[in-house]
Amino acid sequence: MLSHHERVELDKIERWFETSDPELAAALRRGKPARSAALLTAFAILLDVAACGLLAAGIAGASPALTICAVLAAAGGTAAHLARRRDRW
Repeated sequence: MLSHHERVELDKIERWFETSDPELAAALRRGKPARSAALLTAFAILLDVAACGLLAAGIAGASPALTICAVLAAAGGTAAHLARRRDRW
């Protein structure tokens, strides 16, 4: 059990977190570690570039396999962009 003084100090710390970094406070309440926004953004952009490159190669080489890989990369990029958007809200 915490003493009254310890409880008061913890409440002060909690209020400080909520005012100084609301995103961190929300992540701590959810119990999930905060995702790195930069990493998720880089991954989404990488998938976009890969999808464009694979699509161009698939069309130029008339290769259905590369075209299917482009569609899969585009789907992954879409999922990454949606995950990034959901983390902002």
